[in-house]
Amino acid sequence: MARILVIDDVPAFTALLRMTLETRGHHVEEVHDGLSGLSMLEREPFDLAIVDMMMPGLDGVELIRRLRARDASDEAPAIIAMSGGTDEFPAAFSLTLSAMHGADRLLYKPFDTSELTAAVDELLAARAA
Repeated sequence: MARILVIDDVPAFTALLRMTLETRGHHVEEVHDGLSGLSMLEREPFDLAIVDMMMPGLDGVELIRRLRARDASDEAPAIIAMSGGTDEFPAAFSLTLSAMHGADRLLYKPFDTSELTAAVDELLAARAA
């Protein structure tokens, strides 16, 4: 199945996403900050990246911007951006920015695993076509 990278600064959340996707047959890696995520995406091929927008250091919007500026080819991973937002930066704001910079799908936290798996299936099917 697909190689998926989950990037979020909450280890319990990345573990939940990893378990959900692994039960569907995917190979899933997880990292807990934007710089590590960008580094891994530059070193290894992934079919899909699931990226949180609010992380210390390199946030998700900047990670997506850098990744898309570096590689806009068909080989580049599809990207799902996710955010629960904060009082200062509502989820709609950061997710809109992520879409402007190249995110393929947006998920508002909290989301249900069926929303996640539907988005993953749709993006992977589009990639395979």
